[in-house]
Amino acid sequence: MTDNAFDLPPAADFARRAAEKRAEEEARHRQLHETGDTQRAELIAALLNPKEVVAEEAIRRVAALIRTASEHGLNEVSTGQFPSETLTDHGRAILVGDPTWPDTLQGRPRALYELWREHLKPLGYGLRAEIVNYRNDLPGDVGVFLFWGADVT
Repeated sequence: MTDNAFDLPPAADFARRAAEKRAEEEARHRQLHETGDTQRAELIAALLNPKEVVAEEAIRRVAALIRTASEHGLNEVSTGQFPSETLTDHGRAILVGDPTWPDTLQGRPRALYELWREHLKPLGYGLRAEIVNYRNDLPGDVGVFLFWGADVT
């Protein structure tokens, strides 16, 4: 039997190739993260300097979400999410369940909250916010959920 019976290169060759692949993958992930950070920064800027929220259009969209959810037997719907960096406390009040969390809202999220408070809350719709993901162990995005039914307080 010869040393090269299976025609395998030395193990070090495979180890080197695996290390190269890991480095390529890490570089790809770094690039995606940097691109995502840029897009996130642009989104935050847009949310903090919003165009005017048109109440009729926003309520029409929410009504469609509510109808669809109700037809599927649901009494809650996600109305969207936004970066916690748009909050004055970066999501801390939401994270700890502080009932004054709406005071931390700014920009478009604030305008949409006011739309709920003025138009939907009087009709019996509830609103809750929660941190839906984390970035670097810090609150990432805030999810906003509209609900209706017996649980509304």
